[in-house]
Amino acid sequence: MVLAKAFTEYVANIKVALLFALLLLFVPIFIVPFFGSGIFVSSGTLFLEYELSQYSIIQILLAIIFLAPFSFFASLIVFSVRRDLSKVKVEFYLDEMIKKFSFRLFIFYSLLLLLFFGISLAVSTASAYAVLVAYIAMLVIGLLFLFVPQALVVDEVTLSNALLESVSFVRRNPKSAFIVLFVGSALLAIVALIEYLLDLFFIELFVGEFVALLIVLIFVVPFIEVLKTYLYMLKFHLIKKSESVG
Repeated sequence: MVLAKAFTEYVANIKVALLFALLLLFVPIFIVPFFGSGIFVSSGTLFLEYELSQYSIIQILLAIIFLAPFSFFASLIVFSVRRDLSKVKVEFYLDEMIKKFSFRLFIFYSLLLLLFFGISLAVSTASAYAVLVAYIAMLVIGLLFLFVPQALVVDEVTLSNALLESVSFVRRNPKSAFIVLFVGSALLAIVALIEYLLDLFFIELFVGEFVALLIVLIFVVPFIEVLKTYLYMLKFHLIKKSESVG
């Protein structure tokens, strides 16, 4: 089963997955200066409110800075799965290619952040219907570009080609996109439940928020990237001979 295979890959690359915990260092940078001013934590996620304020530019710049190490770790976990499922020269890729993968992924995430911020800002004072349409549009965009990290690292294409390849892959493999969406949503729901239960006992200490963030960073995010990479690499016949989706 795909989920079992993905979990095996996650465990095999647990050291890389744990690198995401370093991103916790950004939490106080976001929360302390801007507590109650457009940034909040919920379900293991830092949320940036889509409204203009005196802090908006600083908050967006911090978010983009955060995306730099995130892109590097994401590229590394995708490459680790690719390394396990195919033969590549590790030393060459670590020295030469990971930087290119990370930079292209950073540009992608930054542009996506700015796009979503712009869309949300445009409908912030609009009707509920317009807001619903905007969020559906962002969901569709997110789904179509779901496999951009995999296209960049596995196929070694440019960012523009990675966008096209991701859209093409989702159109040819809607089941794979649904699996990622379903598993990701289920994991975040579980994290939200854990956060809620912990907050019942430690409401003053923000234990629930911290534990939820930790779970998301060291498990949910890297596991989803591993799952996406595994599903993406099933398109290669060499792997598809021994694996099947579902």
